[in-house]
Amino acid sequence: MKTYTYLIALMAGLAALSCNREMVQELPAPQDSQDLITIRVTIPDSEPLSRAGAHNGFSWYWSEGDRLTVVSEEDVQVFTIKEGFTSKYAEFVGKAVAGNSFTILYPNEKAGSLDWSKQVQKGNNSYDHLQYAASLNGVDDYTSFTFSPEWAEAHGGTLQQTGVLKMVLTLPDSVSTVSHVSIASESPLFYKGNGEAKVSKLELDLTDATLGNDHILTSWMTTSWNEAVVVADDALVVSVKTDKNNIEKEVAFTRESTLMSGKVNVFAPDGKGWVLPSHYASGKGTESKPWIIVTPEQMSYIKDDLAAGEIRYFQLGADIDMTGIDWDPLNAASPYDKQIDFDGAGHTISNFSCSAASYPSFFGVLYGKCHDVKFVNATINASSKGCGILGGYGGTTDKPCEVSRVHVQGTVTSTAGNNVGGLFGTARECTITACSADVVIDSKGQLCGGLIGADAGLGVTIRDCWTSGTLSSTSSICGGIAGDIVATGSSIYTSYSTMSVTTQFIYGGIVGRAVAGQKSNKNNCTNQNPQNHFEYCIAWNDKLSSDFVPDTAEHYGSATIVGQTAFKNYLVGCVRKVDMDFSVCAANAAAGGYDPFDQEDANPDSPMTPGTGNYAFGYHGKASAAGETLSQVAQRIGWSAEVWDFSAEMPKLK
Repeated sequence: MKTYTYLIALMAGLAALSCNREMVQELPAPQDSQDLITIRVTIPDSEPLSRAGAHNGFSWYWSEGDRLTVVSEEDVQVFTIKEGFTSKYAEFVGKAVAGNSFTILYPNEKAGSLDWSKQVQKGNNSYDHLQYAASLNGVDDYTSFTFSPEWAEAHGGTLQQTGVLKMVLTLPDSVSTVSHVSIASESPLFYKGNGEAKVSKLELDLTDATLGNDHILTSWMTTSWNEAVVVADDALVVSVKTDKNNIEKEVAFTRESTLMSGKVNVFAPDGKGWVLPSHYASGKGTESKPWIIVTPEQMSYIKDDLAAGEIRYFQLGADIDMTGIDWDPLNAASPYDKQIDFDGAGHTISNFSCSAASYPSFFGVLYGKCHDVKFVNATINASSKGCGILGGYGGTTDKPCEVSRVHVQGTVTSTAGNNVGGLFGTARECTITACSADVVIDSKGQLCGGLIGADAGLGVTIRDCWTSGTLSSTSSICGGIAGDIVATGSSIYTSYSTMSVTTQFIYGGIVGRAVAGQKSNKNNCTNQNPQNHFEYCIAWNDKLSSDFVPDTAEHYGSATIVGQTAFKNYLVGCVRKVDMDFSVCAANAAAGGYDPFDQEDANPDSPMTPGTGNYAFGYHGKASAAGETLSQVAQRIGWSAEVWDFSAEMPKLK
């Protein structure tokens, strides 16, 4: 079939279309004329479009070489066009088809599997490339028929036929030629061909497509005989590759719209709102449509797209390898007011590295949320206070943060300054849930921890987390999960650490110190009531030791769970590894009274009983049973099987 031009816009139940010459196969071998029959086929007349000014300008008609395939349950035959056809009427010749119910296919038996994903238009407003396909399904006659839904229904069947998408795009005055155009949805919407496969984008290459003074591009695409539906309040994005750059435009739909089969669908948005395309894979930076990141280059755009006083949403669409990039933290400048929701969607950021002067980390200061992401082989090198793989700070005053289902693995090195952690150097107004850190921490300062170095005056809650690796600090106040807890109400629940901790003094398998920010003397430990909760935690550390004490004096002590604690804190149900390698500095060991011993639970009404050493103000909890695994201990003290997998010796987060 070919197309020809009308002076008015035409559309009927059978669209104005053209057949691609690639579809025309070699004619079948000559057959005995006595075996052949002639069938008669009519193309219905087209009616004018109701929409004025659409100017479709074409209809389809029979042409030399056309064929039809007729299929029944027991037979398949090919019919070829006879000479003497007219534009709307043709006769075809072929063998009679046995059966009572027939499917008539144009242009051949493969009509249902045709693919429209690679279309090319030559010139502006040209439609010679359009391809037509149709199927009269389950009809009771094939000897004389019409390609129309009315004829199909009258003969007990249905008609499927391709449609056309005509896009009339008014482009900016600077555009003179176009080489590519597409229309895209957020998720798969359009049919790739006449099969069931869907795609999120329809694309068309153009050659010699020069625009006139009106700067209007008219593009034509064949569309599937399966109809796509755009729901109300959804949006489509039209993208155009011009001679200068790429531009795009979002078009919102206020009501449900259908890309109909068998018709010319005219899409003519206004000429306003063309912008340079997003540098992300997709998305709008909103909660419902986050920016999707799939490359390291796209990661580099995040900082520029954060905005003071607003929240922007990002989501990883692939694993990201950041080899060779020295990262600039996203929110490291006062007033730290760029809010973010960063969703890793289960993906991994590998080989992340940062050595920034201020808060070296991924976020700098995390104001917002980070969840469902892994950092593997991360490297942080700090020469100032406050560093961690996620942030120098996790939240700050009136700018809270939430972290969940985040795992970090790598090294954190600080040559100067305090507050060093696997996740955060400092946390403030921060909740950390179901996270883990397998890190090597090496610090020349104090206040170091497997997850956080310290909190900072406002409450932090850590729940269902674990740490492993090694922590080495030439100063003091270090813990397997947190170094220093100073805020009223900061608490840690159902978490464990296997981290080896080596420092001078005031260290614990879970927390280094928790005395409401006061000095670690007996008076403060006795009288402070900071309402910190350390409940059902497990210190399974390989080693806790004092290796950097510079003199032979007795120093503030340490303990297997909390190195120094206010006696009135909530110290409930915690367990230490029975054979932990625990030691204090030589002078303390010689003085005695610092060895681990079983302690009862404590609270403000029933304060903790300390050890007998001069500075033995720590909490040891109770020892595990000999031979008991960490998973067995966790189950015994009531950890949730909905959160933890206890199938191995070490619990794993689900």
